[in-house]
Formats: sequence, C-alpha cells, structure tokens
Amino acid sequence: MMTLSDPVPLLLLLFSSLLLTLLAMPLVIRLAHRIGAVDKPDARKVHAKTMPRMGGLGFAIGLVVLPLSMVSSSLHPAALDLAGFIIGLFVVVFSGMADDIKGISPKLKFIGLGIGSLLFVLITDTGIASLGDLFGLGVVETGWLAIPITVGAMVGFVNALNLSDGLDGLAAGIALIAVFFLGFFSVMEGDALTLVLSVTLMGGMLGFLYFNSHPAKVFMGDTGSLVLGYVLGAIALLLIKQAQVSADSLVTPVIMGVLLALPLGDTLYVMGKRIREGKSPFLPDKTHFHHRLMALGLPHNGVVGTFYALMLLYGIVATLLLKLPAWLQLAGLLVLLGGTYLVLHLVERSGLRFHIDESAQAERNPGGRHASNWFARVSGSSVSYVTWIIPLLLLYPVVTLEVVGYMKLLVAAGILSALVLFPWESRHSFSWRNGLYYLLVFIPILSIHWFADAQAKDFLWWATLLLAAWLCLKLYYHGHSGIFLTTGLEVLLVSLSWVGPWLTIEFGLVGEAQYQALYMASLQSVVFLLATKIVLRRQTQRNRQLFYSLLLLNGLLLV
Repeated sequence: MMTLSDPVPLLLLLFSSLLLTLLAMPLVIRLAHRIGAVDKPDARKVHAKTMPRMGGLGFAIGLVVLPLSMVSSSLHPAALDLAGFIIGLFVVVFSGMADDIKGISPKLKFIGLGIGSLLFVLITDTGIASLGDLFGLGVVETGWLAIPITVGAMVGFVNALNLSDGLDGLAAGIALIAVFFLGFFSVMEGDALTLVLSVTLMGGMLGFLYFNSHPAKVFMGDTGSLVLGYVLGAIALLLIKQAQVSADSLVTPVIMGVLLALPLGDTLYVMGKRIREGKSPFLPDKTHFHHRLMALGLPHNGVVGTFYALMLLYGIVATLLLKLPAWLQLAGLLVLLGGTYLVLHLVERSGLRFHIDESAQAERNPGGRHASNWFARVSGSSVSYVTWIIPLLLLYPVVTLEVVGYMKLLVAAGILSALVLFPWESRHSFSWRNGLYYLLVFIPILSIHWFADAQAKDFLWWATLLLAAWLCLKLYYHGHSGIFLTTGLEVLLVSLSWVGPWLTIEFGLVGEAQYQALYMASLQSVVFLLATKIVLRRQTQRNRQLFYSLLLLNGLLLV
C-alpha cells in the first residue's frame, strides 16, 4: 500500500499524470477544432474569442490509464471499486463530450450523470448508510434511501462544479485544492485506491492548468467539469465507505460537505435565487460567486486567487473539524458558508470597488521624493546584479550538501517539470513564469534544510535576510507594489507549500524536525520569489538567464 512514508511511487505517479496530460492536450485541442467542440463568446461569458473546449478529455485519459497500471491485479481488494469508478467515468465522459460537441439538453446530461453515478454507487457499494449524529439527537440512518440520496448528492455536486467553471483556471484550481486535502485524508485512512486517484488527478490538474491558466488556450468544457465533479465525488464516497467499516475513521459525510461546500453553496444559492424570481434554476446568468467578485472590480487573477484562498480555508476548517461530533461539524459548515456570503454581501453593500491593473509589468518611483537619497540610487541600479545574486546566495549551501533517497527523485521531477512547463511562448510568461521560479528556489532551499549542516543553514538565513533588506529598500524607494499582484498559480503553489507542512504534522506523517524544515523553506522561498518578481518586472529580458541559472543550481543537487 502506498503511503507518504514511501513517496517514490507517488512522485512517479504524479509526474506521469502531469506528463500524460501535457502530451494529450495539444491533440485534444486539434480534435476539438476539427469536430466543432468550440465555445463562442456571448453576453454571459467573459471570453472574447472562440475557444476550443472538451479539454477535460486530456486529463480524463490519465484517470483511466494510470490507476489501472497501479492497481492491476484482479485479486486486489480495490479491484471492484476501481472497476466501478472507471465504468461510471466512461458514462460521464461520453455525456460531457456529447454536450461539448452537440450541445445536448440539460435533461439528457442529467440522465447521463445519473446513470454514471448510479453505476458507480451500485458496483462499489458506496451508498451512504448513515449521516452521523447531525443534530445531537442520535445517528441519522438513511435506510432504503441510501442509494437515492447518494446518487442525488453525487449528481448535485457534479453539477455544482460544472457551474463553477466560469473563468480560466477556476474549476481546475478548485479541484486541485480539494483533491490535495482528499489525498491527505486517503493517507490518514490508509486507502490505497483513493490515494492513487487523488495523486493522478493532482498531476492532471497541474498539466491542464498549463493550458487553462489565464489567458487560457483551451477550456475544459463539460467533458472536464463533469469528470472533475465525478472524480471528486467518487473519492469522497470511497473514503466515506472506508470510514463506515472502520471504527477508528474520522471521515464523515459532513466533513466532505465542508471541504466541497464552496461550489455546492454557490450552486444552491444561485438556483434558489432564480427560483424565488420565478426563473428556471438552470437558466444561465451572471450571479455566481465569481461573477459577483468580478463586479467588485477584481481582475481575473484576483478572482481566481480569492477562490483558491477560500478553498484552502474550507479545507483547513474541514481538517480542524475532523475530531469533533457530527453536529458540531454541521454547525461549523453553516457558520463558515454563511460567513463567506455575509462578508461578500457587506462588501457589495458598502460600495467598495477595487481598481487593480494586473497588466502593469513595471513601475517607476512614485513622485521621486527620495531620488537624491544614496540608498535610493544604489537600490535602483542593483537589479542587474541581483539577477546573479539570487542563485549565488544558494550556491554555497547547495554545494556543501549531499542529497540522498527520494529527495533526488523530487529534484529530478522538479527540473523536468520546469523544463516542460517553462513558458517559452512569451504570452504565457505572466501566468506561469513566477510559479516555476518559486518551485526552482523551494526545492534547493528545502534540500538545504533537510541535508545541510548548521553552518550552511545559518548562511542561508543570513542570505535570506540580506535579500529581504534589498526588497524593503526597493519597495520603499521605488514602489514595486505590483509584485504583490499574484497570478492564480502563484497563490496555488505558495499556499499549498504553506498548508502542506501543517497537514503533514496534523496527520503525524513527519517528525518535528522535518515539519520545521518545510515551514522554513516555505518562508524563505517567498522572499526569493518576491525578489525574482522585482528583477523580472524591470528587466523581463533576464527571464531565461535567471531560469537557466536556477535550473543549473537544481542540477547540482543531483551531482
């Protein structure tokens, strides 16, 4: 059984899923154009040109091929569950493709979802027999309604994620964050199949986001959003099934509801509002959560980043509620969801509007009041030197250590991922460039904390403080506040690198020393990332120069 104590198979699976998706997506894009699976702009949509959709087919392939390769034996205890998952997945994929190509009616789409979900639930026997002690009055049993309730919940969630797919990278990022937490729940439960599915989906989402991050080259379409909802729902139900046969399990239906509450709550709110207004609940409009954020003036990346941050918050709360009674978990869910919408409502009523130019790539000294200051002149002419100083600050501690074990595999995977994902086309540099630089500094810094001696670690701290001082000078004398405008990918990578260490210690997966090392690496990597952003905002021509130097630095870890 795969666990985080033996991460090599997990890293191989993650990278295989990432690579398979990257290879499949160009073929899927060409296929979508050829068969007419394209999305044309209209008054409800935010894109201004015809876009290929059906991109979900690119990561759906990996969800079939890779789990079969990891759980191949017919005698494996998860073989029947895997068979049910794949059979239901095929039905859902074909339903989504039919809608992307021909535009089938919502009724037919719901029938397809219902059939796929019903087959999965029946074959895997994942009907929710108990909802727990929801009201403090005793356990709520579902009895003969277990199957209808479970299928209805699964179809409802699939539809919720389908409706959340309204901005570049939004649904894929939501799914990535949700499955990140589900993967930890899988480790906690010791469930190999759900862990395989979680890691496979994570790799697929990272690969898909390369094509779907703003500005997107392809939409996932109903093929993708239906698949994402189905896979997340299937993993959640398999974990609940595991919990129902284990007295020590902490996963409950309510916990899954907390984790997935944001897209579910958005769908219920919008549909309820439409019904109150006498409209069809399926009538498309611009009242979804992300539309309301855009109406406040947040740019595309700001809306996506806000959604990512909220999903991480919901995941953290779900983890904190694990050990509480079901009725307290339900109360926590209602407070969290109600609080989210209350804050949004109050901001809308206040008249507050944001005016952020996310396209600004360079800033000048605002007013020049410090132009004659010696520190201002020195910091202003220092960018060309800092381009080289950033990797050189890491060089000494890197050459003093010897990376061993699975960390070498992580380093190699990071280098290969950076080479594959690097935005060689300039129009994608703003979305992907900074996220990859964060990866390329995080891996060597983490290696230093895990393998270097005390002297090298102390050197790294002094180097980080030196770079932080330079950052403060640049921010004070020359503005550069735009470095805090992040892309969705930056929010995703930085946030997960901070939440990940907390989860590892929460579930007892690492020791205290490794836990501290993960946190220190995350903190120092943010300083290096911000310095990198200043360098590239002023001198974007140094993009590849810095990339190659950081890539070489990572390569030294393999020597």
